[in-house]
This record gives sequence, C-alpha cells and structure tokens, in this order.
Amino acid sequence: MKKTILTLLAVLLTLTASAQGAKDLFTVNRTNGSSTDYSLSDYDRITYVDNKQYIHKKGQTSRIGTSIDNIESVVFTIEHQSDVSDVTLADNAATDEAKRLYKYLKLNYGVKTISSVIADVNWNNTLAEDIYAHTGKYPAMNCYDFIHIMSSGSGSWINYEDITPVTTWADAGGLVSLMWHFNVPVSQGSSDVTARPSETTFKASNALVSDTWENKWYYEQMDKVISVLKKLQDAGIAATWRPFHEAAGNATAKQQASWTKAWFWWGADGADTYKKLWISMYDYFREKGVHNLIWVWTSQNYNGDATQYNNDDNWYPGDGYVDIIARDLYGYTAAQNEQEFRELTARYPHKLITLGECGINSNNNAAFSEVADFWNAGARWSWFMPWYGTSMPSYSWWSNAFSQSFVITRDQVKLNATYVEESAASAVKNMRLAWNLGNTLEAVRTDEYFNPKTPADYETCWGQPVTKPELMAFLKKEGFNAVRVPVTWWPHLDDNNNIDEAWMDRVQEVVDYVISQGMYCILNVHHDTGSGPATQHWLRADINNFDQMNARFQKIWTQIATRFIGYDQRLLFEGYNEMLDDDNTWTNAKDASSYTAVNQFAQSFVNTVRATGGNNATRNLIVTTYSASYWEGLEPFVVPTDNVSGHLIAEVHSYDPYNWLATAGTWGTEQSQAIATLFSRLNDKFVSKGIPVIIGECGIIGKNDVDVNAIKAKKTEAAKHTADVISQGKVLNIPAFYWMTIIDGDDRSVPQWTIPEMVEAMKKAYYE
Repeated sequence: MKKTILTLLAVLLTLTASAQGAKDLFTVNRTNGSSTDYSLSDYDRITYVDNKQYIHKKGQTSRIGTSIDNIESVVFTIEHQSDVSDVTLADNAATDEAKRLYKYLKLNYGVKTISSVIADVNWNNTLAEDIYAHTGKYPAMNCYDFIHIMSSGSGSWINYEDITPVTTWADAGGLVSLMWHFNVPVSQGSSDVTARPSETTFKASNALVSDTWENKWYYEQMDKVISVLKKLQDAGIAATWRPFHEAAGNATAKQQASWTKAWFWWGADGADTYKKLWISMYDYFREKGVHNLIWVWTSQNYNGDATQYNNDDNWYPGDGYVDIIARDLYGYTAAQNEQEFRELTARYPHKLITLGECGINSNNNAAFSEVADFWNAGARWSWFMPWYGTSMPSYSWWSNAFSQSFVITRDQVKLNATYVEESAASAVKNMRLAWNLGNTLEAVRTDEYFNPKTPADYETCWGQPVTKPELMAFLKKEGFNAVRVPVTWWPHLDDNNNIDEAWMDRVQEVVDYVISQGMYCILNVHHDTGSGPATQHWLRADINNFDQMNARFQKIWTQIATRFIGYDQRLLFEGYNEMLDDDNTWTNAKDASSYTAVNQFAQSFVNTVRATGGNNATRNLIVTTYSASYWEGLEPFVVPTDNVSGHLIAEVHSYDPYNWLATAGTWGTEQSQAIATLFSRLNDKFVSKGIPVIIGECGIIGKNDVDVNAIKAKKTEAAKHTADVISQGKVLNIPAFYWMTIIDGDDRSVPQWTIPEMVEAMKKAYYE
C-alpha cells in the first residue's frame, strides 16, 4: 500500500525543496468506508507548493497501479507554516508569528484589501458577530482597544486579563489588531479619566520625567497592557499595534488659531515630545519581552486639504520604530481616499499604507466611500476598519464590500499563503514608477581579451558594478515599485541548452533583491534577441527556422519557470526582448512571415510557462511586439491565447521622438504630441480591449544623450520629457520603465541618483 500511495502522490504533487510540517497529512478514504491518516513527514519525497488541499478521485490518473481500486479518494491537508526568514520588522526580535502576519499583509498589499472592524471599544467580538448575522461573512480582522485598561480586573465589568475573546477569534482564523486610546486622570488622584488635553492637567512631557505623577501613571498603565500582550504572545497571537494615533490633530494647520491644537494629550506638547513618547513605549515594551507586535503609526496627513495643512512628517517616530503607516478618514469620497493614499505613498513608499479608521462622518452624516469605489480609484489600503456607533456604515455597505473579489473576509484568510493570484491589469496599475537594471545581467563580451570566470565577470563587463540589495532598497524608498531585470542567457548554456547553475543562482539573487523590497520584478530573455551575429542573437523572427529555435526557447523558459515556480505574484516573466528578423530589420520586418513568427514565439512562451504549473499557472506574463515597436509591428501582433483569463500583458518600447533634444532643444507641444500618439495607438490596440500594457524601455536617444555630464538646461528639458511620458501613461495605467541612466555606474553602489532632476520630475508627475 505504501508503494502505491507514493506512486499516487508523485503524480499529484509539484515537488519543491520545502520540509514537511508535523501536522501535514494525507487521508486515504477507501471504497469500504474506512479512512486512514498518514503523516507527510514520513514521506520525504513528498512536498507541496502552498497551504492547499489536494484531492484525488478514483480513476483520474492512469499511471496508478491496480491496488488503487480500493481507494475512493486521497485528501491532503497542509498546515505547514510559511518561511519568515526573509521578513524584517522594526523590532529585530519580533516573533515568527508577528513576521508571518506582516508577510501576509505584505503579500496581499495592492492586490487585495483586508476587511476589519473595531470591537466597540470593548474586549469582545460583538460587532463582528453582528456583521456576520446580517451579511453571512465575518471581517477578516478584529481590532481590540485598550481604552478601558485602567478599569480592568477579574471583578470589573471588563477584564483584559481574560484573553478568551481574542483567542476565540484567532482560533477561528481571524487576524488580530490592537490599539490604545490611552486615558489619563483629569487631575492627579482623580478617578475620572480622559484623553483630551483640554480636560486634563496631565502633561505629556512629564510622563517622561521620573518621580512625577504623570510618569507613574504612564508606566503603571503600560505594565497593565504589557501583561495582556505577553499572554497573547504566549498563546502564539501576533497583532498590528496602533498606539498614540492621530497625534498632530489640527496642529499642522498653516494658519495657527485657537482651534489648531492636538486632539489627544500625547500630541499636546508638540512633535518632539510625541516622538519621545512613542520611542519610550517601543523601548519599554521590548525591554519587558513584548515582541508580537507590528507597529502602526497614524499620520494626519493633510486633513484632506493641502492648501490649509502642512504634512506631519516631523511627527513621524522614524523607520526604526514603525512598520506600517495608517490614516483615519471619515466621510471621505473615493477621490479623497485616492488623494490621501497617493500622498502617503509618496512620503513613505517603502511602507505599507493602511486605513486605520474609517466610516460615516458623525458631525455632518457624510457617507464614506464604497470599498469598490475607493479601491478602483487607486486607494489600495492594506486594510480598512470602520468605527463603531454612528460612524458605522450600513449592512448593505458591508455586503457590498464583502462581495468584491479583492476584499478578504475571515473565511478567506490564509496566513501561510505564499502567492496571491493578481490580474495583469492590477499588476501594471501597482507598478507606479519603474526602472531597468540595464547593462548588467544582459551584458555580453566576445572579444579575445574577455576571459570570464564568474557570473560577476559578465555582470560588470559593460562597466556597471555588481548589483547589491542596497540599490533595490534605495529605489523602493524613493518611490519606485517595479524593476525590469534584463538577462542574456546564451553565453551560459551548454551544448544541450542547460543553463549554468552558477549563472542561474546569480540571476535568482538579483531577483530576490527586488522581490524582498515588495517591488514587482520582470525577468526576461534579452540579448538572445536583437541585431548582430546569429550565433549570439539566435532568437529570430524567422518562420523558416522556427522549430529549431523554438526547441531551444522552450527549454530555456522551462528551466527559468521551474526555478522560480514558488515566487509570488510580484515576479513576472517577459518572453523575449526586441525580436528582429534575420536581416536585423528594425521597426518593420522585411516580410510578413516575421510577424507570424513573433506571434508563434509569444504563444510558445505562454504555453511553456503554464505547463510548469504551480504559481506559474496564473503568473502574469508579458509578450512583446516585433522589435518592441508600436508602429508597423503593432497591428500584426496577436495576443496569445491562454488557459487562464486576465494574466497577459503587452509590451512595447519607446525612445521617441528620436533625436528631439538635438533638433528641437526643448520639450514642447510637438514633442508631447508624439507621446500622445504612442499612447493613443496602445489604447486602440490593447487597453480599450482589456489588455494591459507596459512600456518596457523608455528614454532619450539621439545625437545628444543626457547623462551626468550634460548641462543643466539639457537635464531640465529631459526631465520634462520623462514627466510627460509618466503622466500620459498614468491616465491609461501604462507604466514606463526608464532605461538605466537615471542611476548609472558607481552611483548604483552608493546608491544615489545620477540625474536627480529627472527622478524628481518622474515622482512629481506620478504622485502629485
């Protein structure tokens, strides 16, 4: 029987290198009604791709031996926990549970949003149960507030020491969020408490001064919260943690008046005291052994009106103390949500951005945007949490939210997931600003003086430094969210077209640098196409030699796709770069059969990747027109058929208008119209038909290139060109991947921008 089961499992499962968890098992259900559980840890050849159930029904696989006739089905139950070795939080001693929760939030960020609800400022699940009773769904996350911690006790009306409400929620699959409306006495010794500075003599600055009554209260209350947090930690529960929220209040108003004050005591003594309070809590919690928290700071941003308010950057405690940025909004439209999200993303591009609180504005009864409306407008909050009472939206609002495919409810939480299926349209919308890691992994030399010994020899042979993870961290922090990694493969193939292991390992390292920052990474086959000797640029739009080239093409892509099969949705594959005919003809092929060849290679690429299965079954794939042109090669291009819907992206390149800097000298209406023509053609061919597009390469080409040595006037005009491409593309959700020069050479090792003027123009065009 054991041998038969092994045969069955070998057919059913995609093999990976993961170890088995103690709770991973498969159940054999026999035709006589009996069942037997087997631990997967006893079968070291059997692993899995994700935390899913695999069910095999009798008779579906012909390779199974005759003894399978006694088996009705085999059910695989996987409870294996995801790896968190790649997760870094502000707290460097964070528990695996905290890292796993953050990894789940990061995995879904921009693809799906997590529904949440406040616990009616109480220690219960009442509102979540009420929403379930009216909609049939639970929110994915419940937020518990420590607002009554000073009244807590076994004989009191509320007892935070009894963590049953939280463990019950977590055991049912729910995510946990915690916050603290930190109440203080209205005066020394009073039993009445408040958080409003106008209602108390409690001074925030004194909370940090030893032997003051404020200091004593501050630490007594923190100790009470710490006691509960450690119980939750011992129970294996991690949570997002949002203390000292909305600190600035109205204090950032440009015109100060009697009403431009902080709303809570923790902001009443200004930004410097506030940051010290935050850091003191952070340090004290860690000192006391609390490590199960993801720290969430709530920005006031502009209160919806940048003309009246400055931002509150100077209230930010710092990256070393914060994991996620939140915003609280009430009565906001979809457009206002998008504005706030965009502004926060521009300020903190390396952080997840979330909607800490939301709901009806109880002051004027203004409704809050429907979730579908703010999401489609571009406000991709990590989660959203309506407030209780008069701010709580209607049950129909909740039902509408739960009906959206991008909204996660409690029954859909998969904390150990490693992949989220994302549509191609969503991916390109989320890419924002993008860049090419040019002249690096695609670099090739064949002269007699080049004697490569390592992958680094190739990587640096065109003058670029070895790529380091710090470069990708820099790009992310500067607001970029996608990197195209061009790779040339032919110098790294043996006679049987097997890719050199050391080269594949190095490519994977660079991909990991990008993915670890939460950015999108495009991996391609690059200078295997292009102009030059056919011994090098072997991948040609040549229908007469298609079969021979395609065999090699398929083998390369099978190896690439298999190596990266377990990567999440932020890794995309691009089939080929700028494919030309055998006469190296640019823009338009010499013969119509070359367009046919490109279409067949595009189809072969999709088929080959899909056949590898796993996450590649729905991974977003990119196909390119002949020579990456949007002119003559555009119309004959046929988007491949796919066995899944909505996972293909079209690509073109644009360095237009050619030589404009030399001929015109300035970026004006005529030049801008050339870009408008580009986007018009792409809209007609692809976008209007529901096919998303990227401009895989863009920049300036002509007699006058723009580099670090260019005069200021040229850089200024080049910045106008780049901003125009970004802003026109944004309208159609077409991201443009700038080719290389904005950060080039040794600047990549610093890292620092080579042409900062152009980058600032790009950021302004996208984020403002």
